[in-house]
Amino acid sequence: MIKINLIKDSKFFIPTPQLKELVILEYIENNSDVTQKELAKVANAAPSMINAYIEEFEQKGYMKRQYLSAKTVNYLITSKGIQRKNYLSICYIQELMKLYKLAKENVERFIESIINKGYKNILLYGAGEVAETILSVIRDKKSSLSVQAIIDDDKDKQGKKMLGYKIISRKEIESYNHDAIVITSYTFEYDIMNRLKEIEYPVERVGRFFGM
Repeated sequence: MIKINLIKDSKFFIPTPQLKELVILEYIENNSDVTQKELAKVANAAPSMINAYIEEFEQKGYMKRQYLSAKTVNYLITSKGIQRKNYLSICYIQELMKLYKLAKENVERFIESIINKGYKNILLYGAGEVAETILSVIRDKKSSLSVQAIIDDDKDKQGKKMLGYKIISRKEIESYNHDAIVITSYTFEYDIMNRLKEIEYPVERVGRFFGM
């Protein structure tokens, strides 16, 4: 099911009519008693635009209204509407895969640069989306690079796991046999670098995904 905040939270996808169409059709399929106000929130659109979408979908045979009373209406997706939704889903996935391939290639090049430095065992610093992506690529490629753990200063994350890798604090760094630390945070890269300097961690053993 499409997340309710898909369009609102998207940083790279312009909310095209096709994307809004996909979101609305899928939401209606799973919530026949949805209101136009709720659909407006899902599609990040004005309620007046939702009414226009619904009328268009009815004309195209994608959905129909079921009146339970003068003020209560259910929206029912048709088989034609499901076909349209599935087609839009495939188009959306194809675009996502193209972006993923591009991002994956960048991560693969970075991993190779780390391996070329002679590093085999590393710690990641920053338990966020970047670390998760790097871990996924390492697993997919069955890379010789081994991540021992992930460092993070957020106490709520410490002790938990990301893709099976333990999230630790800075105090636990020396408990892990490793060749280098790779900073995977964009926002806090310089803060993390300073924190490592505070504990006198060798700067030459620090790699930065976003830095040079």
